[in-house]
Amino acid sequence: MRDTWTVGIDIGGTFTDVALIGNSGTVHMSKAPTTPADPANGVMDALARAADSLGEPLSNLLADSQRITHGSTIATNAILTRDGARVGLITTRGFEDTPYIMRAIGRVDGVSEDEVRHVMYLNKPLPLVERSLIRGVPERIDVEGNAVIPLQLDAMNTAVDELVQIEKVEALAVCLLNAWANPEHEQQIRSYVEANYGARIFSSYSHQLARVAGEYARMNTVLADCFIGPKVRQYLRHLEQQLRQAGFSGIFLLMQGNGGLASPEQCPPVATLQSGPAGGMLAASQMAQLLGHQQVLTADMGGTSFDVGLYSKGYWRYAAEPVFDRFRILQPIIEIESIGAGGGTIAHGDRQLGRLIVGPSSAGADPGPACYGLGGTMPTVTDANVALGILDPSYFLGGAHPLHPEKATSALREAAKDLNLGDLEVAAGIHQIINGKMADLIRRQVIRSGYLPQDFVLYAFGGAAAIHAVGFARDLGIQTIVVFPTSPVFSAFGIAMADVVHTKMMTCQYSLPTDPEVINAALDELETDLMAVMHQENFSNSQVTLRRYLTLRFRRQMTGVELELPWARFGKSEMDEIQKIFADRYQTLYGMGAGNANAGTELGAIRVDAIGPVPKASLKPQSMTSQQSPVPKGERKIYLQGSWQGAQVYNWGEILPGQQLSAISIVESPFTTVLIPPGAKGQFDAYGNLILHISN
Repeated sequence: MRDTWTVGIDIGGTFTDVALIGNSGTVHMSKAPTTPADPANGVMDALARAADSLGEPLSNLLADSQRITHGSTIATNAILTRDGARVGLITTRGFEDTPYIMRAIGRVDGVSEDEVRHVMYLNKPLPLVERSLIRGVPERIDVEGNAVIPLQLDAMNTAVDELVQIEKVEALAVCLLNAWANPEHEQQIRSYVEANYGARIFSSYSHQLARVAGEYARMNTVLADCFIGPKVRQYLRHLEQQLRQAGFSGIFLLMQGNGGLASPEQCPPVATLQSGPAGGMLAASQMAQLLGHQQVLTADMGGTSFDVGLYSKGYWRYAAEPVFDRFRILQPIIEIESIGAGGGTIAHGDRQLGRLIVGPSSAGADPGPACYGLGGTMPTVTDANVALGILDPSYFLGGAHPLHPEKATSALREAAKDLNLGDLEVAAGIHQIINGKMADLIRRQVIRSGYLPQDFVLYAFGGAAAIHAVGFARDLGIQTIVVFPTSPVFSAFGIAMADVVHTKMMTCQYSLPTDPEVINAALDELETDLMAVMHQENFSNSQVTLRRYLTLRFRRQMTGVELELPWARFGKSEMDEIQKIFADRYQTLYGMGAGNANAGTELGAIRVDAIGPVPKASLKPQSMTSQQSPVPKGERKIYLQGSWQGAQVYNWGEILPGQQLSAISIVESPFTTVLIPPGAKGQFDAYGNLILHISN
């Protein structure tokens, strides 16, 4: 019987990944270079390569695919490169300068610690809307939701018409003061826009994206949605059209940054920010449950960035107000910290300082590392790993994309001239520096969350992570690393296993204890709205799981701590219990005595997630072999710890569950390479995962 497939797609900065999961539990994967000019071309290329690996034409693969699930960095990159739509903004008169004034923290939001030390030299980021394209309209809703000044319709009509007809904006953002408390005026504007312009213009309204207080972050959210919206929608229409024409007739779903899927009709473009890395976190949570790991760190190293996430006791951390390229937005996502540290990260020598600088700039997919032979001349992490002998130039992407070691050496030699070093010393330095940067990021992320790195198992994925994992894990005291067969396409694998998830949140400000029915009424409102959305996604009430969260803080604090509720509704006993849970969690995060319980506790916001399960194939364990050691396919010299040393080279696909590997070893698959240096050893488990153990 033929498999039917669930397809996961993840468009990264360098490669586009595809994971196929069959209904029998079989998994296939493929990679193709990302095509920035038209990302759909890279997707279709990766799908065609997946079909080739099955020995079938692309039309057969797509005909047998029941779902295609899609995550990408397209939305994120549009903001990073400022390649978005011409946006117009309608706001309350008197608040037109909000995107430019920002908040006090706006000057340092999203910048590195080094940059914060030189804050006097920092400039605020340019908003996603030009000042000349902002219109204020007379209206006012107070904080209680009362209409103090009615919306002046003539002024509103004129403002909309000017922006659309005269200024030729491509997207219209609407964010009125206190629309979170009463969206009536925004709804009036929406009615006018839809009646007069319909689908001719992309429009977005703050009360639909985030019914949360804080006009600056709410305005950023609606501006970001409009800035990326036309580009994302155009790309998705183009891709879906190509898929349908090639034979796909199944369900097309989008990955969101919150870790869930949604149909394109129900998914605002801003929700797709960070959707690719979120897929990796979702896959990690699935594997943690399968393997029985309670505390997991995820390390995703691709071609452009290094992304770190934290999974603890069944849950990942959420960021309620994530910062994207220095813009704080109100779109809850799985909390992932990133730095520019991937295979394409560029290194150079600073002659004045006498230092080797690695990152954060990346060579990307075009031209890519020097060893790609596509015109790149700057040395990268990949070039260093080729020069050190860790990467086999003839086996990159399974031999489909041979590398040019002489070009890697030439690029390294140019950097070495500025430092009076040899090219091998520069390559080893790049390898060591990038390991140190990744270790520093993990250390900050874990300690800030109230934990210690050595208490975690590390999941290494992305095409480049398995080369560096032992190096940075040893610095952190981590003793166990898991590398999966699907690690090279782990985010795509996670996207294929995701459920449909929608989120609603609202500001709800009360001192605790308060009347439980006040909170229950807010939960009722959010859940009613969510169930209406889930019905449109074709889920019945009985199929949907609801998760409820409160954000609490000590009185007069600016930020809070989000807690999942262990019950559906509040009574008096639950009101007392939630304050105890908050105090314990606050102490875990910030240390003994950090909180001030005498100040009292405040409720800041409520969030509800609705989860609609999607059928998934189960991964089946294999029997463990009694053969202790696999047979290497060869040996090669690699440059480690200042000298050339012999390494046994193994083919991943030929190693059986239960077989063990000792240092120094290299394990190769078509899409990744694993380095087992001195002080580490490995064993394959029943699911085909490589478990690495690091000695103290």
